[in-house]
Amino acid sequence: LYYKAVHFYLEEHPDLINDLLNVLALRVDHTRVVDIMRKAGHLLLVKPYMVAVQSNNVAAVNEALNAIYVEEEDYDRLRESIDMHDNFDQIGLAQKIEKHELLEMRRVAAYIYKKAGRWKQSIALSKKDNLYKDAMETCSQSGDRELAEELLVYFIEQGKKECFASCLFICYDLIRPDVALELAWMNSMIDFSFPYLLQFIREYMGKVDELIKDKLEALSEVKAKEKEEKDVIAQQNMYAQLLPLALPAPPMPGMGGAGMGGGFAPPPMGGMGMPPMPPFGMPPMGSY
Repeated sequence: LYYKAVHFYLEEHPDLINDLLNVLALRVDHTRVVDIMRKAGHLLLVKPYMVAVQSNNVAAVNEALNAIYVEEEDYDRLRESIDMHDNFDQIGLAQKIEKHELLEMRRVAAYIYKKAGRWKQSIALSKKDNLYKDAMETCSQSGDRELAEELLVYFIEQGKKECFASCLFICYDLIRPDVALELAWMNSMIDFSFPYLLQFIREYMGKVDELIKDKLEALSEVKAKEKEEKDVIAQQNMYAQLLPLALPAPPMPGMGGAGMGGGFAPPPMGGMGMPPMPPFGMPPMGSY
C-alpha cells in the first residue's frame, strides 16, 4: 500500500512526493524507493528526501546522492557526503570522476583513492594536476618510505626545489637523512635541504641528551642504593661493637654474700681444730 501511494503521488502530485516520503520514512525501504524513482527518471525530484534519510548510510541513497552531486558539480557536498557516509562503491566513483573536466572533481577522486588506501593512484592523480601539497600529504599518511623518496626524486626531476624542501618536512618521519643529503648534494640543492638537516640534528641531539640523562639518573640511583646498603652495614657493625663480649653468669642459689645482695654465709669449719675458712677462696697462708 505504501509503494502504491508513492506511485500515485509520483503520477498525480509529484510536487508532494517528498512530503509523502517524509511521512513514510520509517516504514518504507529506502533502496526500493530509490529504485522506483530511478526507473521513473525522477531521482532528482526526491533529493530532499534522500538528504533527510542519508544518515541511515544506505548504499543506494549514498550512491544516488553522490551521482547528483557529480552531475551538479557540487564538489563540496560530494566531499562531505564521502566523509560522512562511506557505504558506497568508492573505487567506482573515483574512476568515474578522475577524468572529470573540473579540477576539484579530480581532486575529490584523488581524495577517494587516499581514503581507500590506494596511495600510488592518489599521488599520481595529484601530481598530474600539479596538486603537490595533496601528493605530499597523501605520501605522509601512507607511511611508505619508498613512496616518499620517489616523490623527492620526482620534484628533483621537475626542478621543483621549493617542493623538494617542503616534502622533506611533510614526509619528515619517512625520509632517511642520508638519502636526503645525497639527493641534495648530487642535484645542487644543499641549501634547500639544510632546514630538514638542522631539524634532524636537533632532534637527534635531543634524543642523545635524553639517553644520557636517563643513564646518569640510573647510575645515581645505583650509587644511592649502594651507599644506603653500606650505611646499614656500618650501623650494624657499630651496634655490635657497643655490646659486651659476654655477660657474667648469675650467682648460684645460696652462694650470695651479704655484699652481693643478701643470703647467708656457710658456717666456719673450726670444729675439728682447723682454722675457720673464709666464705670464698683458700685460707690465708699466715693463719697457720
